[in-house]
Amino acid sequence: MRLLTISRFTHIFNCSLARLCGVALFLLSSGSTAEPLRVSVASNFADTMRDLINHYVAAGGARPELVIGSSGKLYAQIVQGAPFDLFFSADVARPKALEDAGLTVVGSRRSYALGQLVLWPAAENAEPQLRSFRYRRFAIANPRLAPYGRAAMAVLEKLVVVPAGRSQLVFGENIAQAYQFVYSGNADAGLVAQSQMQPGDDYWIIPSDWYPAIEQQAVILQNSRELAAAKEFMAFIDSDAAAAVIVAAGYRQPTGQ
Repeated sequence: MRLLTISRFTHIFNCSLARLCGVALFLLSSGSTAEPLRVSVASNFADTMRDLINHYVAAGGARPELVIGSSGKLYAQIVQGAPFDLFFSADVARPKALEDAGLTVVGSRRSYALGQLVLWPAAENAEPQLRSFRYRRFAIANPRLAPYGRAAMAVLEKLVVVPAGRSQLVFGENIAQAYQFVYSGNADAGLVAQSQMQPGDDYWIIPSDWYPAIEQQAVILQNSRELAAAKEFMAFIDSDAAAAVIVAAGYRQPTGQ
């Protein structure tokens, strides 16, 4: 039996260590540690975005990480430097403001959906029910933070006289919270998004000319760490397959798209 000398053992150990380091460097350079896309999305579109992501992954894409919140709060986080790659807002104003501030990839801003308001719960034709506004507590999204809240106020101001102090209104931070108020029984009814409705729910679609269009836009953010992947995901959102998912979820397609 041959015994290894100390110098021979040291040589073999150093060679093995070098090989291990080389493998580690290869894995790092091959992108195995690449972070997922961070997609910030308005709460009203969260469930639809999850469905879109499932289709995207099934087609071979990498699963992004979702950050969900009101459009106003997500916008504030982006302005403060939050490391998001894409922003799917529930309005036009905030993506445009980011574009004007030079915080988006040039040419990336586009409309991806038109939101629809519904009265829930409601009979088949609930216009008289809404005009009378005889509710103990009525939920809408906060109009200062959420585009769906501003649209809801436009409906109410057109149809009813809101009591002094708006004592009958319950404001959710976003449309998801407004929905939860009704779902939990903390509000008798509310103006929520059609995309939140489930099979069997009794709701009435508010005519689209009763409120300003809820045009929802998205942008790729300038500080995206995965720019190529962000552009690939946005191209998927623009596809016919994605459009079918969005319409089926209760949205309309933007004019000309």
